[in-house]
Parts: sequence; structure tokens; C-alpha cells
Amino acid sequence: MLKIMLASDIHNCHSAWYGMSNEERMADLVRCLGEAKRERSYDLTLCLGDVSLDFWAWAEGGSVFWDPPVSRTAEFMEKIAPAFPAPFYITPGNHEQYAPEDWERITGQPREQIVCRDEAVFVLLDAFSGNLGPAENSDGMYRPVNVGLIRDALRDAGDRPVFLAAHWFDLGVGAESEEFKALLREETRIRALFCGHDHYSFVRSTGEDAGNKPILHTGHFSYSGDKDPCRFYRGWRELTVRDDGTWESLYRVPAQVIRYPGWDVHMDAHTQDAI
Repeated sequence: MLKIMLASDIHNCHSAWYGMSNEERMADLVRCLGEAKRERSYDLTLCLGDVSLDFWAWAEGGSVFWDPPVSRTAEFMEKIAPAFPAPFYITPGNHEQYAPEDWERITGQPREQIVCRDEAVFVLLDAFSGNLGPAENSDGMYRPVNVGLIRDALRDAGDRPVFLAAHWFDLGVGAESEEFKALLREETRIRALFCGHDHYSFVRSTGEDAGNKPILHTGHFSYSGDKDPCRFYRGWRELTVRDDGTWESLYRVPAQVIRYPGWDVHMDAHTQDAI
């Protein structure tokens, strides 16, 4: 049996949310990860991007364009990533628009990769690679899924289940290729897709034209996509793959306090959005 932690939208950056500074929030993340590793025995981590605000088109702008420039992604890899269950694999989000050589220098990994285990195969796809290494602030340009990389994974997967993971899957009109949708319809070994980006934790479908595969959103450890922490708490998604290829997933919320002016929200540890 294989147990995977899927995390995204951690946003190690200059912003503070819900009465907690970035330093306090990162310390709380490290605390939660330590408890999770002791209690859950994860076999690996898949991190689906937006670990920073290094590229950002709003307010103070992305930190790589500050004077002097700051790479919060590099800081994350040095100080935070070692707290996650190992081995740790990462694919970038729209706030990590580093050119491939810079990304690999910072993370030690390519922007896209295939992770093979005895129980399953995972394809980590680069969703926002349309304008890498920009000379000015931007929020990233979405690129259709790399179907060739998925086919490479399928070719070596045998009868193992295949899971696709990216910062985002945009299955709206015209955003994804018909080849990708056809592959999702026709290939039964592709069991599910995982994404972040919207800071939500829920399960939706790719739609009938793309095989009605589940897309499982991996939440956040920064701020709620709904702007309401009582609906989407900080946490991560957990995936369990059994030796027979069956699988299940849920969103795991650690105990936490979210501060508002004048009052606090206390949340006990719990799970939600199981499939």
C-alpha cells in the first residue's frame, strides 16, 4: 500500500493572512507536518506549486523583481521542503515562472516529471509554462497539458494505475486539446487528476467529453479560495493506493486557529471531501 501527501498553494511570501505572519504560518506548517509524519506514515509528497509569490502581477509584485531580488521558492526548498514526507517531488505553479534551468537549479528537479512506484505511476505536469522567465511581473500563462509525457508514462506503467497532477487543469472551452480529452475518455488506467491553484478542497469531474474522471482539489496552506476559512481550512490531500490498484482519497485538516480582528476560529483536526 502507498500513502501520498499532496500539497499546494503554501505561498511562502511577504503576505500575512488571518492574523498570522508568514514566519508564524511556515512554523505552523512545519509543526503540522511533523505530527502528520509521525501519525500517518506517508511514503512520498507531491507538491503542486505556488509555494511562493515570486512572480505576481499585483500589489508589491513578485519578489524576484524586488531590488534586491528574493527567491522565496529557494527559501522554501532550503527551509520548508525537508519537513515534508520524503521523497519530495514538486511541480511549479503560476507564481513560479522560472526558466527551466533556473527552476532545476533551485529545486533540483525538472518542471515536469514521471514518478514511478510499484503500486502506481504519477505524472507531474507543468500547467503554467506559456511564458517562462518573463522580464516583468505576470501571473503566468496556461499551457495545454503535455499529452506526450502522459503517453510516455502509460507506455511504462503496465497495468498500474496512473494519476495526473498539475497546478491546474483548465478543461474549459478551448483551453485543453481534444487529444487530451480523448485520452482521458479512452485510457482506463488514468484513474484521477489532482490540482491546486484555487485554494479549494473538493472533488469535481472532468466532464463527459473527458471521461468523467474525478479532479481532486488539494486545498492550501495560506488563505481560503472562498475567502472564508470556515469553508476551506488549511491542510493537504491524502491519497492511498492499495496493492490491487484500488484507491481512495480525502482532505486532511490539522488542528488550527485562524484569527480575525476581535475573535478566533478554533478548528479541531478532521477530514473532509473523501472519495
